Amino acid sequence: MENVLIIAYYYPPCKGVAAYRPLSWAKDFHEHGFNPTIITRHWTGNENTWEDYLKECVAEVKITSDENARTICLPYKRNRYVKLAEKRWVRNLFLDKFIYILLAIKGSFQVDINAYDSFKDYLFKHLEKETYKLIIVTSPPLNMVRLAFDINKKFKIPFVVDFQDSWNNLILEENYNPEIKEKFYNSLKQLYLKKWLKNVTFSTTVTPTINNLIKKITKNPVEIITNGFEQNAYLLNKTEPSSTIFNVSVMGTIHPIQDLTAMIEGLNLFLQNKNPEEVRLNFIGLDSFPEMSHRIKKLLPNTFITVTPRVSMEKAVELTLAANVLLFPSYKGYKGYYTAKIFEYLGAKRNILMVPGNRDIVDDLILKTQAGKIANSGKEFQVILEDWFLEWKTTGTLKYYGINENINFFSRENQNKLLCEAIKKHLE
Repeated sequence: MENVLIIAYYYPPCKGVAAYRPLSWAKDFHEHGFNPTIITRHWTGNENTWEDYLKECVAEVKITSDENARTICLPYKRNRYVKLAEKRWVRNLFLDKFIYILLAIKGSFQVDINAYDSFKDYLFKHLEKETYKLIIVTSPPLNMVRLAFDINKKFKIPFVVDFQDSWNNLILEENYNPEIKEKFYNSLKQLYLKKWLKNVTFSTTVTPTINNLIKKITKNPVEIITNGFEQNAYLLNKTEPSSTIFNVSVMGTIHPIQDLTAMIEGLNLFLQNKNPEEVRLNFIGLDSFPEMSHRIKKLLPNTFITVTPRVSMEKAVELTLAANVLLFPSYKGYKGYYTAKIFEYLGAKRNILMVPGNRDIVDDLILKTQAGKIANSGKEFQVILEDWFLEWKTTGTLKYYGINENINFFSRENQNKLLCEAIKKHLE
């Protein structure tokens, strides 16, 4: 067994979607000849809003082990310059902008998430005592890439950077036209990334668009390892959709950039002659984004709606399996971009209704797996949902036509196998 160190800011009990990718490595790596240690920060598991995610947690270092991995949880403190920039007198003098610009010029990015300072001292002491074949860091935050660079510079340990997001997701938009300030920050980030990735063994990304961005930054190899669903989580959970309540669910956060027009129109058309005791619209986790939660409650009849805060992965699996239909509002103006949500939908093997289609890779994914349908207007959305509702009313269930072989390619287990094969290939 080769020792591998995984450094991840987001990790359970944190409920953020980014936490479950490194968790899957902790579960699966031992099956491919690697013995993982995970270093993360303390989380309470009760974080719901973004403000919760940024709070300090100064508990003592905690080390736990199970049959698959060792986990080391570190105290978390906010960046002292960020705390200074938030003081009223600093903002009144407009010095907060100067502080952030100065930090960026010195290579400190996304400093509201202070992973670099919270992890560095402990890691350097840890690596003086323990030996690893490879280090993997996950980004965001972007300062994790800097941390990997500094570790490699001092200890010469090969490293991999896993980009779950771009350094600025607005870059992924079609017709992206940044203002001067944003161009400045983009240029700084790319300048530093070229330096930090100079000696990277390889990078991984979750989607083709980010893959293309990374290839412009580094000549070193880049591998696409998509997000996915944990097969066992869905196989072992026996939850079935209700035969008495038609559950239509959206799992996780809805972002302002998602195009909700056709979905809202279609739902309102569909609900015109429905009974709230027979149809339920579930927005699971949406309360963590108050702006979008308020918008949904304003646009749809509240007698049909259930909105919840973030839930654990176990609860999310249960609620996904309980759905008769899973709604996927598409991302407007984004090309070549998967989301983690679509893979969880595939894992549940419930009918997906994407709205609208955007003639891109998510459409292709649904068509290739035969996991659902795509509506391009409110009326088309209504017709599809009415047909499914009638089938459910008549038979008590919905037929599912998904192609298992194509779906299972996107399991966490298979994607982690591909990652481990890439590690072995590049280390050799």
